[in-house]
Amino acid sequence: MISVVIPLYNKEHTIVKTLQTVLNQTFKGYEVVVVNDGSTDNSVQAVQNYTSDSRIKIINQENQGVSGARNTGVENAQFNYIAFLDGDDEWFPTYLEKMKEAIDTFPNKEMYCSAGMGKNAKGEYRPRQINKYKKQIVEFDFFENPHVFLHVGAVVVTKKLFKKAGGFPLGMKRNEDFAFLYKAALITQPIYSGFPLSVYVSNVEGQATATSIYESKKLLDDTIERYNMVYKLYDSLEKKNKSFLVFMKYELRHVFMINTLKQEFKTNTYFLKTLDNKIIKQFNPIEIFLLKRSKEFKFSIVMLVKASKVLWRFKGYQRVRQ
Repeated sequence: MISVVIPLYNKEHTIVKTLQTVLNQTFKGYEVVVVNDGSTDNSVQAVQNYTSDSRIKIINQENQGVSGARNTGVENAQFNYIAFLDGDDEWFPTYLEKMKEAIDTFPNKEMYCSAGMGKNAKGEYRPRQINKYKKQIVEFDFFENPHVFLHVGAVVVTKKLFKKAGGFPLGMKRNEDFAFLYKAALITQPIYSGFPLSVYVSNVEGQATATSIYESKKLLDDTIERYNMVYKLYDSLEKKNKSFLVFMKYELRHVFMINTLKQEFKTNTYFLKTLDNKIIKQFNPIEIFLLKRSKEFKFSIVMLVKASKVLWRFKGYQRVRQ
């Protein structure tokens, strides 16, 4: 049995479609916990039209942000397995069936990830998966390519793992899902279901990811806090995932390159001042020297990052299928 947690804040225009994709699931052993996080539109009324179904319940709370809403949902979930779905995303009908198959195949695991689909404003789909795991249910290295594997609507976790990972961090307007899922993947051995049945819908009104980290200091701070938070957990673990360190450096180098190309040189400086010093020490001192002077060494930084991407592929890490 699975508890589906849906945070709800002003999603009147999408929540009915989202909820309907849950009700259309071929697997019927679930409950739906909708957490109304202080909505000011007609979102709650839209969900109330479905509460004649005893599997659906609404919890109302004052606005705490998406992390607070998801955490409340887990606290009020009656089942051990928790599936997350945002109020503007969707599932294909066999999503929960396949995730239950993954659970039955690996009953002693705690984190189950699924391939997915991206859906744009035109209603066009694009796979979010890695071909070598296509139509398989296997153990896998999450940090081989987190940006493919990571989507909160494509993950089922146990309540025990949720608590060990500390739930979703409160107060973050950006990267709260990255923080939780990265920590969960460091703690346990994730399972991957190579069936693209979850749907991330982009370009939706009010969507947090539609804003750039450059639009406010808060978004920038949340992004950096995610790196610090996850690295702190990594550093504390006796059994360390080496791929995480490789990926973290790869991801940060990409951020530094984007900042450089956008001529956001002060942002590079801010990253270097604000990142945990232990993270900074993972980079070559020459690289840090160049980054601190990214305006002067723009070309060198770009070439350095491109070289690191070649090494990334050389190590066997996969590219997203386009």
